[in-house]
Amino acid sequence: MDSDEGPWFLDPLSWLGLSQGALIWLAMSLYISPEIAWISFACGGLIGFFIWLTALGYQRFTVARFTLYGIALNGILSLISGWLAFG
Repeated sequence: MDSDEGPWFLDPLSWLGLSQGALIWLAMSLYISPEIAWISFACGGLIGFFIWLTALGYQRFTVARFTLYGIALNGILSLISGWLAFG
C-alpha cells in the first residue's frame, strides 16, 4: 500500500480502476447482447491502460494495481462472451 493512502476499499479511484471494464462489459451485455460483449475488452482495456498510466504518473500505485486487476477481470468476462459467441 502507498504510504499516503488509506485502505484500497475506501479509495474511489481504486474502485474505478477495478470496476471500469466490468461495467463496460455489463452495459454491453444488457443493452446489446452477451454474445457481442466480448468486444468490450478493446474499450475497457484501452480505458484501463490510460487510467493505469495516469495512476503511475501521480504515483498512486494502489490505483494502478487495481486497474490492472480490472483489466484482467474485463478480459475474463470478455472471454466468457467470446465463448458464447464463437463456441
